[in-house]
Amino acid sequence: MSGFKLTKEIIGLSVSSIWDVAKLEWSLAQIYEADEPERCLCGHFPIIEICVLQNKQNKNQAIVGNCCVKKFIGLPSDKIFQAVKRVRKDNEKSLNVEAIDHAYRSGWINEWEYNFSIDTMRKRNLSVKQLGTRKIVNEKMLFNMRRANQNG
Repeated sequence: MSGFKLTKEIIGLSVSSIWDVAKLEWSLAQIYEADEPERCLCGHFPIIEICVLQNKQNKNQAIVGNCCVKKFIGLPSDKIFQAVKRVRKDNEKSLNVEAIDHAYRSGWINEWEYNFSIDTMRKRNLSVKQLGTRKIVNEKMLFNMRRANQNG
């Protein structure tokens, strides 16, 4: 991965030409797991854990691998991918706060599901009904993380 190339590309898509200012212009718009490998803005290939960043000032978008987002920009994409992997292995596990927040902001879960997930996130012994609700929320997250379900 080329940090210099990523920095140059992000600055080119930013309003500011100063890296420490330019990287603050960006937010995590979308994350997904690609069906087919894609190429990071830094040039690295293949990447499967994809992050779509959006510039808050000029609305430009950039496709960046999860590792570059974590290393250079510092957004919580790695924690979201960790939660998805954990839930994929065991659908009874809870999502973490970053994944729950992302699902809610993306419109994948409603406010009630968001509050339920936050309230029960650290609980191990759920009722049958609560466990069923957790599984439904987890399935929504897993469904929406697949590339085939993304626009574009």
